[in-house]
Order: sequence, then C-alpha cells, then structure tokens
Amino acid sequence: MTPEEVAAATALPIAGLGRSYYFSETTNAALAEAGFSGLSGYVGGRGGVLGDVAADVVVSAFALFSPSFVEMGWSQTKEQGSPPDAAAALASGIGQWASDTFGHLDGLADFASAARAVFDATDPMSQVLYAGWKAMPVPDDPAAATGLALQTLRELRFGFHIHGLSAVGMSPVEAVVAQLGSEQAQMFGWPGPFPDPEPLKAVHQRAEEITSARMNEVYEAIDAGQRSHMAATVAAIAEIALG
Repeated sequence: MTPEEVAAATALPIAGLGRSYYFSETTNAALAEAGFSGLSGYVGGRGGVLGDVAADVVVSAFALFSPSFVEMGWSQTKEQGSPPDAAAALASGIGQWASDTFGHLDGLADFASAARAVFDATDPMSQVLYAGWKAMPVPDDPAAATGLALQTLRELRFGFHIHGLSAVGMSPVEAVVAQLGSEQAQMFGWPGPFPDPEPLKAVHQRAEEITSARMNEVYEAIDAGQRSHMAATVAAIAEIALG
C-alpha cells in the first residue's frame, strides 16, 4: 500500500473514531472519576497536554472553536483540577475504551509500533496538540496503545489541516461552515449569521488537498506492509466502533 492510499483510507475513520471515544461512557467515566465534567472533559482533556497555560494558548491550539467556547472550557478545567490531570484522565479513558471496544483484535501491538514509527519521524511544526499527545506515555496494553495512537494521528492531521486552512486564507468559522454546516458551527461556539457554505467549499477542498499531501508524506516513514496493516486495523476498528 502506498502512502497516499493509507492516508486516504484512514482519514475519515480516524476522525469518526475520535467522536466515538470522546463521547463514550467509558471515557466520560474516567474523566468524572478524576473530577472533570462538562466542557472540561473535552477542552481540558484534549488541551491539557499543553500544560497549565493561559487560555489564549489553548484557543490558538483548538483553532476552529470560538474563543469563548475554549475559554469557558479551560476555566472549568482549572476550577475542577489541573489541565495535565484532565489530559491523563482522557488518555486513560481512551485506553479503556479501546480495550473494551476492540481489544480482541489481532495485530494491535504492530499497529501501535507502526504509528510510533510515523510519530518518531514526524516533528511537530506549529502543531502543539500533536506534540503534546505524541509526548504522552504509551501504555503497555496494545489496545490502549492503539487508542493513544489513534488520538495522536487525529491531532497530527488536524495540525496539518490548520496549516492548509491558513494557506488558502480561510477563517475558522468559514472552515467549519464549509465542511460541517452552520449547525456544527454553533456547536463550536460561533454565533450567527453564518456565511453561505457553497462558495467556500472549493476553497476548503484546496485546504484538504494540502492536508492530504502532508499526511501522505508522513506515511513514507513506514513500509508498504505496515501501511496495509494500519489501514486494515483502522477499518476493523471503525467497523466495530462506528458500525
């Protein structure tokens, strides 16, 4: 399998899996046990890898969310505990979700190892969320390690996508509306009125092409067999978790 093929095969499933584990009962239970609830579970859990930083730093890292949404979530996180503890709780929850959901699959250790080879060869360039998740301790359990790898791959592509959006001159709200629609833009904390998505879609597609080209490059760090295994594993996990 070529780098282009594995990048194309895994992009959408990994994005969907993120939504699955972020909102799973298992992940929420791990966050709740650590004292985090509400927006802190997402904003603090995802952004806590940055450390106990000012809210403006997290706003910049989250990029597509409205500043008020991120600031509220970060404030809640600090009221409930420390951001690094929230990130550790989210990582623990993702690991448990992974073990419960697809821990029976074969080849998970090989998947996690191949993903780690990709990360070792891919230095963050203005991709702080990727850098933070890349630095998280890798669990010994292959399923949990795979869950962490999925989250880190998700942040890697997200960082490249933000680069792409900047290159084509799209604002955050334009990007969300073009890809996901005005209802999702509201969920990201943006107020209306929203721009017409139709004229924005072609511009957003150019950003996606930039994103895909960068992801193609990172998979050059592993061989064709490892790429095939990563694609097959993501497909098997997505079939179980997403139906």
